[in-house]
Amino acid sequence: YDLELPLSLVLAKMEEIGVKVKANTLREMGTELEAQLSTLEKDIHELAGVTFNINSPKQLGVILFDKLQLRVIKKTKTGYSTSADVLEKLEDKHEIVREILHYRQLGKLKSTYIDGLLKVVHEDTKKIHTRFNQVLTTTGRLSSIDPNLQNIPIRLEEGRKIRQAFVPSEKDWVIFAADYSQIELRVLAHIANDKNLVEAFRNDLDIHTKTAMDVFHVEKEDVT
Repeated sequence: YDLELPLSLVLAKMEEIGVKVKANTLREMGTELEAQLSTLEKDIHELAGVTFNINSPKQLGVILFDKLQLRVIKKTKTGYSTSADVLEKLEDKHEIVREILHYRQLGKLKSTYIDGLLKVVHEDTKKIHTRFNQVLTTTGRLSSIDPNLQNIPIRLEEGRKIRQAFVPSEKDWVIFAADYSQIELRVLAHIANDKNLVEAFRNDLDIHTKTAMDVFHVEKEDVT
């Protein structure tokens, strides 16, 4: 009654207002990604010495494990496993593996985040209207669906560029990002009323540095 119900009205307003996106920026990025994927496809085919469907796990398995004789790590009912964890273990064994991983990452960005986001830009508002779910996660944090705007990747440079397509709704406004700092440990400090934890947070110390100081009996400047 005090927190969640009043918040639901705020979230409804946020959903209605939506998030402005530069659709043209996304389209341009889509074109760039297509060109990169095309180049990667050629490189992969050259390294394999034959053209094949990179998106087919069966064909890929034959190339990697029969033709190129890479070490078989895992098998499936239908042949060889070419899952990400398998390929990551083989990354330093052949140049083609690194290229395939990159190809998959860019393919995912294009299909999920470029094509996927463009599909849900509202015709009238030119915005994306996600839905915020208050009661989905066990930890109580919000989740976002249709589309999920909380998992836009930032590991790849291309992923970071996708975030740049999200812009403020009004001129001269900025998008402000705020996050809890060590929220679970702060809650723990409060509930347990632990002297050291409370003191660390009150003095704005880095909690991991403080732990190292206490465990190894050293001063702050001695923590590497």
